[in-house]
Amino acid sequence: MQGIKAWARAHPEKLVEALNANPSYVFFRALPPGDGPIGSLGVPLTAEYSLAVDRRFIPLGAPVYLASTHPTTQAPLERLLAAQDTGGAIRGVIRGDFYWGTGETAGEHAGRMRQQGRLWLLWPRGEPLPAAD
Repeated sequence: MQGIKAWARAHPEKLVEALNANPSYVFFRALPPGDGPIGSLGVPLTAEYSLAVDRRFIPLGAPVYLASTHPTTQAPLERLLAAQDTGGAIRGVIRGDFYWGTGETAGEHAGRMRQQGRLWLLWPRGEPLPAAD
């Protein structure tokens, strides 16, 4: 993300063309201060505790344990998260998008997050997973 922003600042005359080249659309709306963005479950996401997943493999609302590291460091990032959102780029069995929150620091972390990690879906033994729509 930091590289994209730097390119946009260095090439303002090409920015509109670049933005219009991608047919993917993401719609946003302003929320009251303090409210996180609304995830696929219809509830606000919680900074550093919400995860976007591929719902073909991880049910929305499920608890998921993450073991990874913080961006650009080896500092552990291990915690229980809630699968509260989905995303177009999240495809596959063990893929997730960690929600860092809002603001400059969160944006810096999100822009650098490329860590490998491990996810554990916490689900009752013997219970079938719900079918994804």
